[in-house]
Parts: sequence; structure tokens; C-alpha cells
Amino acid sequence: MSKRRSLFVNCTEATNCCDKAQYDEATFFEKLKIRIHIAICGPCKKYTTKNHKLTELIEKSDLKTCTEEQKKQWQEKIDKEISN
Repeated sequence: MSKRRSLFVNCTEATNCCDKAQYDEATFFEKLKIRIHIAICGPCKKYTTKNHKLTELIEKSDLKTCTEEQKKQWQEKIDKEISN
């Protein structure tokens, strides 16, 4: 089995897979790899748990984003203040 297709991953790859899985960007194989990894790695299991909790809190907070126009106005104001 090639190194790339291995079910056993290092912690860096596991956290990347976890992040992708969180946002439904992970493939079935990546989700399987993270499940296997967190079953044997305590720190990554803790990371995954905290990551899920953070996502839930952000979704509950009902944050509103700024429009591109608002961002441009703020940037212009900042640039103007810096130039003075």
C-alpha cells in the first residue's frame, strides 16, 4: 500500500483531515483515516472535540458578516488615517 493511501496518518495530516471533515470537504477515505487516528491518538481526539465545539458555538452565535462595500469604506478610512 502506498504511503499516500495508508490508513495511518501523522497528527498534522489528521488535523487537516479533521478540518476538512468539519466543513464537508473531506472524502470518505479521509473521514475514515481521521476516525482511525483519533481512536488511538489522545491529543488529536481532544483537538477534534474542541474543533466541533468551536464550530457549534460559531453557528449558534449567528454572526453577521460585512459587505464588501463596508470593508472597502473601512479600508479607505484606515488608509486616510494612516496617511495623515
